[in-house]
Amino acid sequence: MHKHLILFALVFLVLPCIMHADIYTTMKGVMNDMSQYIDFLEDSLDQEVVHVQADIITTKGTTFTRTLHQGWLYGIAAFGDWRIKDLDITVYMDVGGEWVEVTSDDESDNHPFVSVEPAETNTYLIELTVYKWDEDYTAAHYGLLIYHEVD
Repeated sequence: MHKHLILFALVFLVLPCIMHADIYTTMKGVMNDMSQYIDFLEDSLDQEVVHVQADIITTKGTTFTRTLHQGWLYGIAAFGDWRIKDLDITVYMDVGGEWVEVTSDDESDNHPFVSVEPAETNTYLIELTVYKWDEDYTAAHYGLLIYHEVD
């Protein structure tokens, strides 16, 4: 019995202190925020989350493509961790092999949002750009969600 108490204390009390993630490398904050955004979108706003992404962003920004379908009004929301002061979203549509800007959020904030209502089903390029960093940082974590109303 005594051995079990010592093992319990070691595993559940001491080990988490030793294994504590570094605040500069952990994704925990972004994932916790992501979970809260999903709860709010799905439970309070009756939205369906159709894409979730969390990754590292640097001074080069990040882009990815996604097919968006005609007949839906999409919301695209992103957020950065504490190292990002100004994060922007720009959405482009593929028109004959050229990327044409559809919409952007260039507010000076850390949680940009845009909506896109495709006139046709098409491939869209979503670009995230950090315009202002906290202090001298050049990399951070971000989260991004794409969602639409539940049919």
